[in-house]
Amino acid sequence: MRYGQRPSQMGPPRPPRKCFYCFEIDYLFLFCPKKTKDEKKGLILVDKFMVRFANGEPIPMEHNMSIKDCVRKHLPSSIAVMMWGDPELKTCSV
Repeated sequence: MRYGQRPSQMGPPRPPRKCFYCFEIDYLFLFCPKKTKDEKKGLILVDKFMVRFANGEPIPMEHNMSIKDCVRKHLPSSIAVMMWGDPELKTCSV
């Protein structure tokens, strides 16, 4: 580094980093508001960088899908029932 040159001026600019939970570019996993929201809803458990369904089951991952999208696609019925109720018990008004 030359005298008077800031570290940000060294080398080519880094590509933007994206959150590996939701694939947004504005922030990283640690600060992901969508991850925090899913934790508060009881959909997921986070232990450091390990994310699982709230019942402890692993989240099946798919190529080019964010963890957030995989959570929605593969949400176990036991968690869905806990969150939104049993669809068979719901009545519709006519």
